[in-house]
Amino acid sequence: METAAAVGAVGAAAGLAGCSGNGDGGDGGDGGDGGDGGDGGDGGDGGSDGTSAQDFLWWTMRGYIPEETEALRETAGGFEDAADSNVNVSVEVITWDSIFQEWEAGIQGRSLPNVSEMAGEHAVNFGYQGAAEPTTELFTQYDDWYDIMTDWQSFDGEQWAVPWFIELRTSHVNMDYLDQAGISNAPETWQDIVEMGQTINEELDLSGAWTTPGAQDFTTGQNVSAFNYQAGGRWYSNEDGEWGVEVDSAATLFTHLWTMSMREEWDIAPGGWASVDGTSANELYQSGETAIAHVPTDLARSLISPTSGVADEYSDIAEATELTQMPAGPTGNRQSFMGGSVLASFGDNAAQYSAGTDMSQSFIDYMTQPAQLDQYLPVSAPNFLPVRSSQEEAELFTNNPTEVPDSWLETRLAQAPNAVRYGITGAGQCAPFLGSLEGSTSGYSVAISGMLGNDADPKERLRQMGNTIRSAMNDADYVDQTLEEKTSGPSLDDAPDIVQPWIEGDGKPQIYNPYE
Repeated sequence: METAAAVGAVGAAAGLAGCSGNGDGGDGGDGGDGGDGGDGGDGGDGGSDGTSAQDFLWWTMRGYIPEETEALRETAGGFEDAADSNVNVSVEVITWDSIFQEWEAGIQGRSLPNVSEMAGEHAVNFGYQGAAEPTTELFTQYDDWYDIMTDWQSFDGEQWAVPWFIELRTSHVNMDYLDQAGISNAPETWQDIVEMGQTINEELDLSGAWTTPGAQDFTTGQNVSAFNYQAGGRWYSNEDGEWGVEVDSAATLFTHLWTMSMREEWDIAPGGWASVDGTSANELYQSGETAIAHVPTDLARSLISPTSGVADEYSDIAEATELTQMPAGPTGNRQSFMGGSVLASFGDNAAQYSAGTDMSQSFIDYMTQPAQLDQYLPVSAPNFLPVRSSQEEAELFTNNPTEVPDSWLETRLAQAPNAVRYGITGAGQCAPFLGSLEGSTSGYSVAISGMLGNDADPKERLRQMGNTIRSAMNDADYVDQTLEEKTSGPSLDDAPDIVQPWIEGDGKPQIYNPYE
């Protein structure tokens, strides 16, 4: 779905180039796990004081969970009473598998919404194209953003959206299985993953002790992105305005070999790992074939609904499941990949209704206040998480009204400030090309999936991905530099000092190394 979405976004960028005169590639998608297409928006009425009310349109991709969709509709409708002037709010739900085509059509027909949900990379690209408006003034009214929130939608000195919520990849741990294997606590470090995983495999008959997806899939790449940061690596650098591609660096090579070691060296990965995508990983856990799965919390929600409680078909596994942060890597950080969404406003030159900047940004501010969060966070649990510390005071996190265990929410909340994202974290900013590269590489999973599924040489596979990225960046007219292709390397000798014990087997489980 995300790959198709990225292709659709290229057309959207082309249409926008006609609108504002300067085009680059589009973006890959961020979230979504299937679902039906969108449904129409709600109609509006005239103003209560007899004056004509301003029509206002919001697009959201929250069409997968009916209770969540309804709560968001009701919350957004409340803006009619909260706004300083008469306004008719319409909400249109367009799921992620359709949104890129809708953006393209909206650009070509000047019929975009006033505000749309999207990823930060999308907002930056739309801002660069001239359709989205900067939201810097609104963003800077708050000073308690989690660290990555300042970078996610930042480009050319402006903030091009306001963060709405984040969704983290979390370890789902079957504590009954750990108990049966004689293990009393969930893994807290990478070394625990390996050693506990081997113990679980010795004691229990499972497909694999520890599961992260291995197929070409966004969840695969998202987890590898987090592993890379935990090992002192990154996908990109940006020093004094000069971009660097770190996709084929020594640190990134280590990360991929460490990941491969789950199968090649330690034998704790699931059977048929190269074909295991995010959906398959969920199914392995739901069926009791793996003890630990590090995936989005759609899995957790399938076990325990915030409104109806434990799912009958998974009752034993649900009761045994604990959520934990990603175990700490060589840097000592328990970092995990961050999905999520921002809210961006389209200018009157591109939007269907000329509601104006002030009204659009007032709506964004309204939807992200704790009073409004209390209306839809509970039915979204445990997926939606705050983007700034003051939002941690929302009712869901202080007086949990749902069926979701308190411990699950506490784990998720503790993980949130340590989130990392694709190229954003390493570069410290966004850029219009990042979204399209996330899409074309399936979240940077093409290298690891080739290594696992096709026995591709790890160095060559990383260089291929890195050089493809360099070529795309060289084609971007706002990158005033030329990045040279690599023809050799990288070498583990140049990997960070903190990972050398893993390479050498010095007090750490030794990684798979096909170059010895």
